[in-house]
Amino acid sequence: MLSMNDVKLKALTRIHAHLCGDGCLCRYKTSEKDRINRAEILYFNNNTNLLFSFKKDMSLVFNVSMSYNDKQKKVYVKSIRIATFLLTLSEYKSRSWRIPSLVKNANSEVKLEWIKAFALDEGYIPKDRNAIRIKSVNFAGLQDIQQLLQTINIRSTISGPNCDHTWYLNIRKENALSDFYKISVRK
Repeated sequence: MLSMNDVKLKALTRIHAHLCGDGCLCRYKTSEKDRINRAEILYFNNNTNLLFSFKKDMSLVFNVSMSYNDKQKKVYVKSIRIATFLLTLSEYKSRSWRIPSLVKNANSEVKLEWIKAFALDEGYIPKDRNAIRIKSVNFAGLQDIQQLLQTINIRSTISGPNCDHTWYLNIRKENALSDFYKISVRK
């Protein structure tokens, strides 16, 4: 495992959260002459600030330069080494991602980094409430977030299932999340 200082751990935490949100980690067989397997790490977002923040975190943690595709609003890199390491943390599929023990056992700041990064991808702030709302098809993943919130004394509830087989995690904007806001999309 990587030896990590606090800055790298926070960056890895954000990488994990973004991959669970609007990211993708793909491993596949290839017919290329010089290799059998390939892996690609991708992050999609209409917010270019988030794309470049993800790219910066990947560079810090894995010393890799990601490519940027403005037309598809994504950053990506092909690396079996990075994919193999990231898969030791969890899966990244919509219905099965989980928060790894690396984050669950971390300090409050690291836990908040995960929650904020995921909420920037999957959450929204209703105008009529002082709350952050996250919608997901992954009930167990939302329960993981709720447990993280409990450890830092932030109240939340899960509602659902909804007609589309999703659930909502409703997080009160209090304590460490009182100043959370969605970063506006830069055009």
